[in-house]
Formats: sequence, structure tokens, C-alpha cells
Amino acid sequence: MKRLLFLNIFLLLFLAFAAAEPDTTSARIYFPLQGYKLTPNAKIILNDVLPDDSSITLTGITIYGTSLAIEKHERLATKRAQQVKKYLVHLGIKSSIIHIQSMIDTTNQLSTNHEVMVPIKIDYDAALIEKTIIIRPPAKQSEEF
Repeated sequence: MKRLLFLNIFLLLFLAFAAAEPDTTSARIYFPLQGYKLTPNAKIILNDVLPDDSSITLTGITIYGTSLAIEKHERLATKRAQQVKKYLVHLGIKSSIIHIQSMIDTTNQLSTNHEVMVPIKIDYDAALIEKTIIIRPPAKQSEEF
């Protein structure tokens, strides 16, 4: 009887811990240098952020608006992040869970030939532990130029 009680308590604590810890995934979208308008490929990626499974609840989204040092201003980073947020709200995601951070990449590690990457961190709770959100990137990012 004590073993059964101990096992039940252990199981409840494990489930409570697993439920309290949100899962995290990420997405990356790209903007043209000096640009802040979403490309069709970026919209394809953002369309996957909203889960189509009712057992998954989004708990927070952080958009890291980025600009490169050669683009010379943080306002462009903020505009990029705001465009992403506006699109996500358009999809039906509550604006209250979307947070924006702007940064300037002085190392140029967040860029490709003619594009700047904007990372997005997505926190969610899944009713089932094995559920995950998978963000599928389109085949090529630079086809829109």
C-alpha cells in the first residue's frame, strides 16, 4: 500500500513538473538588406507558428528584430520585428503573448548574401508530452529577389 501511495505521489509530481515546463521551438525568417517587408517565404514560415492542434497552447513568442551594423540603425530592426508581430496577430495569435526585442548584429553572423535573419522563439504547452511544433522552412529563402 505504501509503495502504491509513493508511486502515485511520484507520478503526480513528475506530471506537474512536466506540465509546468513549457516547450520551446524556434523559427527563422529573412528580410532583404535595408528592407522590412515580409517576403512570401517568410509568410509561409510564420503560417506554421499557429498550431493546428488544439492540445497545443502558445504561451509566449519573442521576436528578435535584427539589423546589421552596415544598415546602421536599430529602427530597422524594430520595424522588422513589428512586421512579424503584425502578421502573427493577423493569423489570430494574441498580441499580449508576443514580445519584441531589437538588436544590431555587429558580427554579421545573422546574415546571408543579401538577407538578414530574424530569429523567433516560440514557447508553448502541449497537453501530451510527445507533441511538438515543427516549423518547416521553404526550400530556398532567396528566391524572392
